[in-house]
Amino acid sequence: MTTLAELAGWSALIAAVATVVGAVLLVLFFMRGQPWGTLNDIASVVLMLATIPVAIAVGALELERAGTLSWLVTAIGIGGMLAAAGFQTALVLRVRTYEQLLGRTLGAGAVVGIWYIFAGALALTGSLPAPLPILAIVSGIGFIAIGYGFARGAQDHVLSRVGGIALLLASTTFLALIGFRLVTGELAVPAWTA
Repeated sequence: MTTLAELAGWSALIAAVATVVGAVLLVLFFMRGQPWGTLNDIASVVLMLATIPVAIAVGALELERAGTLSWLVTAIGIGGMLAAAGFQTALVLRVRTYEQLLGRTLGAGAVVGIWYIFAGALALTGSLPAPLPILAIVSGIGFIAIGYGFARGAQDHVLSRVGGIALLLASTTFLALIGFRLVTGELAVPAWTA
């Protein structure tokens, strides 16, 4: 039987790969157009869904030190991840257009960014080893910066670019490190009960 740590670890590694693949596909989309945009959207769906077990594991790791607040932060993150995956899926299936979904997708991404920031802040108490808390906070700032930049000036806005680079580096590193530590058993996830 697979444990939460194993599931979250492998999910984190998949999410790290999806982050890098998505970034490459996004650059190709801006340079060449379709089909790279649709492929980027698919990578984004994989990223968001794969991050859900990671959020649950991080919440479980923070439960002892943060109590009920860890549940709330985890719920916020999962809500943002599900919303982002849903909007991206609607885009892939052509249920709505890019223009119709842009604000919603950016908003969902900002919620994921808020999760990263709060999860990182809670982890500063020692529930996650360094540098994971700082990487989480930087990832969250990157998510929010991208959303704000795209809302203000699309991919050419300085915050879109800086946020994208920060997100790519910090989130990929966070997901790869926590994934490796969960898969190898270096981080043990306690049972998450009420």
